[in-house]
This record gives sequence, structure tokens and C-alpha cells, in this order.
Amino acid sequence: MKKGYFYIANKKGNGRRAGLVFVLNIGNGRLLKLSTLKYIYKDNSILVVFTPITRSDALDLKKHMKKESIYRKTFDNQICKLLGEIISGMLRPNIGADLVIRELTEKQNKDYKNFEYKCYDKVYIPGTIPMRRSNAVEVNNHKIKLGDSVFKLFLRLVLELKKKRDGWVHRHRLGSDTIIADVEKFQIYSNLRTALEGSLLDKDGQKFIENNGSKQYRISLHPDFIDYDREKLLMHPDTGIRDIAKKLS
Repeated sequence: MKKGYFYIANKKGNGRRAGLVFVLNIGNGRLLKLSTLKYIYKDNSILVVFTPITRSDALDLKKHMKKESIYRKTFDNQICKLLGEIISGMLRPNIGADLVIRELTEKQNKDYKNFEYKCYDKVYIPGTIPMRRSNAVEVNNHKIKLGDSVFKLFLRLVLELKKKRDGWVHRHRLGSDTIIADVEKFQIYSNLRTALEGSLLDKDGQKFIENNGSKQYRISLHPDFIDYDREKLLMHPDTGIRDIAKKLS
């Protein structure tokens, strides 16, 4: 099992739900910001987290927990390793197994509150030359393919997010800029969501490609978690995609 985490199970009682999470590695010698988990598993009132740590990290973690609504209990390291072996043998690895939960910076935390982003995924657009009008996108280290029209819409939403941070763009603006062919048809948004959702942490395409009910759309993710190879995108055979790439920084 790679660095990452597993959401193992949950149990309801007295109108509250407690979730059990196993974190194999807190990552690169830095303490995992456990409070980040509450945004990923926000349907739980309580999270019980198992993770192996060193003695020195345990002291730092104890200090950190005093600042959060977190309580700790120390277990033998062998128990955590055994739990990891049991989980990796019983559960099919999912996207979470490939990730180390990112610690948000103070500014990112503020942005999540101010702009109300709903997702914590990681996206990379390599910009490789498409084969048969199929464009590669990596979502949480999972490679997917998008056709040119859907890819153009996705890249434009990335541009809006990078430019304005709130990321909202009106569908009539998308139409006037020839990003979509017909503003009264919504199949292209559905196609984009369907292509992405299998690789998303929450498996929820509508949450990731968000609509605010006022004919506006956006990628509901912090712009810091989207990266791309601009130089390769500038060599894309589609003129419209190259035009968007020129506006990316």
C-alpha cells in the first residue's frame, strides 16, 4: 500500500456518524494536518484516525492537537503496521491510497472559506499531442482522456479559475467565445463530469464541475491544485485550445 489513507468504515449513533480512517504515512517527515480530513469526510461528526508516527513526531503532534478539536491515544507501532497489512489485503486500493493528504497553507485555508471550493483533488494537464482527438488529463494520478470539445471547455474553466480564483464563468460567455456550440444544450457539461468523476476523491462530477444556479460554471477546486505544461499546450493542433493556452501563465 502506498502513502495515503483509507476511509475504512463508519458507524451511526445518537444522530451522529463516526468515521474510521487509516493514514499509512504522514508524509515527508512533516506532520499531517489532521484537521484537513474533516473537509474530505465532512459527513462525519467524529473521525477516528490511525497512523504510525515516531516518538519525536508524537511530541510535536501532541502540541499541535492542543490547537484543534483532536484527542490522541498512542498505540504500539506494530499494531498500526498490522492494521495496514490487513487493510491492504482486504480492501481494493482506491484513489486515496495514492495520495498524501495535503496540508493547506494559511492562504489556501482562507481561499477555501472565501470562495467555498468543494473539492481537494489534484489535476495535471501534460499537454501531450493528442491521439485521435483524445487529450490526456491526470486527476489524482489517474490518467483519463477527453475529446477536443470537452477538453477545450475544461481548459477554459481552468483559465477562469487561475485568473479570478472564484472561477465562475457564464455559459453565454462560453458560447460567445465558441467554447461551447449551443448555450441551450447541457450535454457537454454532463460529458465532462462523467469523464472526470471516476477519478475524483468524492466521485461526484457535479460537485467538481459546479453550477451555481445562475447559468455559471466553474471547477470547484483551489487553483493551486491544478498544474499544466503550457509549452506543450501551445503546440496543440486545435487553434481554440492554443488560444486558451496563450492566456495561461
